[in-house]
Amino acid sequence: MKIHTIVLAMLLCGASGALAHVLKMPDFKDKRDGRVYKTVQIGNQRWFAENLRFNVKGSWCYDNRDYNCETYGRLYNWAMAMRLVDFYNNHSIADIDFTKKDWKTYHDACPAGWRLPANKDWVTLKRYVGRIGKSDGVGLSLKSPDLWEKELRVPAGSDEFGFNALPAGVRNEYTGFMDLKSSAQFWSSSEIDNVGAIYWSVLYDSRSFDKVYASKDDGVSIRCIENKVYPFREPPPPPRPKVVPQVVNVQNKAVLTIHIGDQVWMVNNLNVKVPGSYCYDNMEENCERFGRLYTWEAATNITGTSKMKDVCPNGWHVPTSLDFYRLNIYLKDIDDAVGVGTNLRARETWLESDLALMGENGFGFTALATGVRDSVDSVSTYSGIGTFTGFWTVNELDSTRAFVWTLPNSNDDFVMDSSLKSRAYPVRCLMNPPDIDEIYDSTSIYDKRDDNRYKTLAVGEDVWMAENLRFAAPGSFCYEDKDIRCRNYGRLYPWHVAMRLPEDFIENSLDSVSQGAVVEEHQGICPDGWHIPRQEEWMRLGQFAINKRKGLAAALKSREGWAQGDMTKNNNASGFNALPAGIRFRNDGEYTELGTSAYFWAAEGGAGSGAAYWYVVSSKDEFKNEEDFDGNAFSLRCVKNKVPPKEVAPENNAAAQPPAATEVQSQQQ
Repeated sequence: MKIHTIVLAMLLCGASGALAHVLKMPDFKDKRDGRVYKTVQIGNQRWFAENLRFNVKGSWCYDNRDYNCETYGRLYNWAMAMRLVDFYNNHSIADIDFTKKDWKTYHDACPAGWRLPANKDWVTLKRYVGRIGKSDGVGLSLKSPDLWEKELRVPAGSDEFGFNALPAGVRNEYTGFMDLKSSAQFWSSSEIDNVGAIYWSVLYDSRSFDKVYASKDDGVSIRCIENKVYPFREPPPPPRPKVVPQVVNVQNKAVLTIHIGDQVWMVNNLNVKVPGSYCYDNMEENCERFGRLYTWEAATNITGTSKMKDVCPNGWHVPTSLDFYRLNIYLKDIDDAVGVGTNLRARETWLESDLALMGENGFGFTALATGVRDSVDSVSTYSGIGTFTGFWTVNELDSTRAFVWTLPNSNDDFVMDSSLKSRAYPVRCLMNPPDIDEIYDSTSIYDKRDDNRYKTLAVGEDVWMAENLRFAAPGSFCYEDKDIRCRNYGRLYPWHVAMRLPEDFIENSLDSVSQGAVVEEHQGICPDGWHIPRQEEWMRLGQFAINKRKGLAAALKSREGWAQGDMTKNNNASGFNALPAGIRFRNDGEYTELGTSAYFWAAEGGAGSGAAYWYVVSSKDEFKNEEDFDGNAFSLRCVKNKVPPKEVAPENNAAAQPPAATEVQSQQQ
């Protein structure tokens, strides 16, 4: 994004603090070959701050050049990393008993006292860095500032913890060496199956640090972790505040509920006795503790044996796959430090796994380790209590299987799967969404072009939309091209699309005719009677937020949807409800910054200047104005005209006004 000039920066409380300091540890000398490695403490872990260079037989230097080993370390397939024969690149180690005499001297490729990290070690690192780090993404916090291929859209690595992730590339069994200077991969000791294992990856054009299910034959880097837990030398990640459920009355019963995004969930699994429902191990106390287990037919009442729509009470429903998908996406968007599964799992009832963190119950969903019931040839078996749960959806795969979302203790993710309908899983009820008139009051506006409604906000004499525009103008976008993003965050528009001006207006607008194309109340793609906000209207909004004395950006930002680690306490005191809808870059169509930034167009632009926009980001309590020359796509808010639009003859405005809303005349296309 090319920045022309900063027109105005309204600051309250100053910028964010300095980057986290590096906690250096003594260098470590590998007695096997005399090589010395820098080390660093991150949280309660001590890591190599360099890639391993120990020459396991068959390991590689990138492009088979020794100097690459000196700079980037060696590349190892998984069996080499584990110091096993290549046989185990195609076979599981699950049957090996490492406690037997023949294996007592076994050690992986790391030196004595150190080990190849398990997946859980990497997850622990990511959680700490994600919660403590100041960079906009765990990948940026871990990447070295040098040696990486440059990407203008993504900041250079900050290496704020001294991990010094180097872009050593990868060796693929079939395509050879690739991605030097553009990717870093690190093996874990955790295998998936006979031919696959987990490594962790960061890319030159990414801010994230991600788990990858990879072929054991791939040649990637090794980082070693010490077999010791250290006291924290700086504050550990703060525990998430306990979420207090709300009590609502459902059919004369008090029910605990939790609000996550725009969904309201029951906190407890359903415990309504119907045919086809069971208590784990046929013990009633398990129903009291975990709720009942239901076959799919019992949960959905697909056989119609009663008058119930499904097993959930009136006003609630068994979720669809889309309902769970929206929950999953929402939690991914706002907390990239831990997996969705970690945030959903309760802090109790779960057994520990070497592959994943214990549950944090970060948003109050309180998923318990209920187990499941199987029925084969009329013989029922129960399994998984303490290690597994899943939730039915109403969606079928075929005549014998339906979709279920699963939470094992060995995975930090929340995964959609399919299961036999005869299996019995818990049911978690979701409140039916409110009717449209329960959401929008008489101050809202109705856009007849596409039947969208918008809440409004009075800022002195200005009346603003309190939601991002969702009008599907040609040339506008949904984040990641997913309709659900438009529903949640509004659409993203290039400036010329928002303004209804030629695409090259910014570059070719020095003549007087072009300069007159932008009028004082410039409608653009706003509904009739509304216009693109001008600079002075944005400044009045900023002053309005300051006057709330609740922080500047904090008073503008929505209370929900922003990434964890936000330095400010979002309170939306202004009512503006700025959503972190992110950006779409024009040059390559990449989407980024969902959950961490909100950008809004202003009407000014052209005549030698770039397109003006205002923005807030997750880590600072600032509201800034800059200019864009690159045609990137941002969010749009509209402001009501102070000069009334020309009256339209009744015969040209025949559509009925919806109840409890101010109608906006259909715009001429």
